[in-house]
Amino acid sequence: MAVEVKTTLRQLREELLNPKVSQETMARKVGISLQWYRLLETGQQQKTSWSTGNAILKALNTERLARGLAELTLEQLGLKIV
Repeated sequence: MAVEVKTTLRQLREELLNPKVSQETMARKVGISLQWYRLLETGQQQKTSWSTGNAILKALNTERLARGLAELTLEQLGLKIV
């Protein structure tokens, strides 16, 4: 039986409802491949560049503000910025 672990990044994306935001949409907004985004969101890859981390942060915050949610900081994404 597989146990699904939700990373912080996945939890943050899944909070975006009405409309729901897919991994594909996030990857496109960030400007990275869907495969790379999935690796980050599943925790299979935890390290990313500062520019990618900031792009993810900007994309999440744009969606969060549109839904009346508070903005996040880079530290809240749960990624290791290298």
